[in-house]
Amino acid sequence: MGWTSQDDLINQITNNGKEGYIFGNHALSAAQVAGTWTLLSGHAGSPPARTFATADLTYQAMDDMWSEGALYHGGNVSTATKHMLNMGAMAVAAAGAPWMIMPIDLVGYVPLSGTNVSTTGTKTVTMTAIGAGAGTGDRYPNGAGLRLFVAADTVLGANAPTCIINYLDTGGASGATTTFTSTASLPVGALLNTGAAANKYNPFLPLAAGDTGVSDIVSLVWAGTAHASGTVVIGLCAPLGPAIPIPATGLYNKYDFASAAPSFPRIRDGANINFLLFQTGATTSGGTIMCDINYAYGG
Repeated sequence: MGWTSQDDLINQITNNGKEGYIFGNHALSAAQVAGTWTLLSGHAGSPPARTFATADLTYQAMDDMWSEGALYHGGNVSTATKHMLNMGAMAVAAAGAPWMIMPIDLVGYVPLSGTNVSTTGTKTVTMTAIGAGAGTGDRYPNGAGLRLFVAADTVLGANAPTCIINYLDTGGASGATTTFTSTASLPVGALLNTGAAANKYNPFLPLAAGDTGVSDIVSLVWAGTAHASGTVVIGLCAPLGPAIPIPATGLYNKYDFASAAPSFPRIRDGANINFLLFQTGATTSGGTIMCDINYAYGG
């Protein structure tokens, strides 16, 4: 349960100490492409840059105890529920403004490398479908509300293939995302499905009509051509709140969830908090992104 009133919220924070603070930062390792979204996890900072290392085409679940580093947000609080009170962000870079930054819970990922990126055809994923259990691995029962993206884990080579992701919806029925066109030579972190060109989706792949989430990633298909080289990850995530605008370099912007709708986005037990960055212009190498979240819990 959350809070029963504003007075209850204040009491839980001030008298019971049920609150905390999250801070993260990343230094972009390479210039990012104008009009695209970037997964910041692969760039150095706090937590350290992530390599998304696991067996190719094998789903890796993630939680707040993930070995490659996760932002600490106070641990499990059930039967209470934890919520974001506010979020702030700042970007310092010579170009790229205005930006937007979105917090996500990265529930899991599937890596692809070598011939799984450089050859066409269907690349079948090994994954146990997300269930309705009470554990943090099923923190979004049956994948309710989860969305997909595809990110470059290392710099991609030439060619811009057509990409299709096949998945199962929350009821276990098959569906397929709308086809998108990748982009050649994308830098680390860039989301292949984003951009300003045709057949791009920002930042998440659309779901089939009537679907409300993703319980299982079935396969990725490269059609027409394939990237000449590089590695990618299929990301499965839940958006944690609206994207926060950053109008100009060096300008810290704070968003108050306590007085805005939708209010108090929930941070579930086991959440692995990451950030997606949108850059209007090409972000220069060496740009620094900082973000913070105040949270509290009730019950």
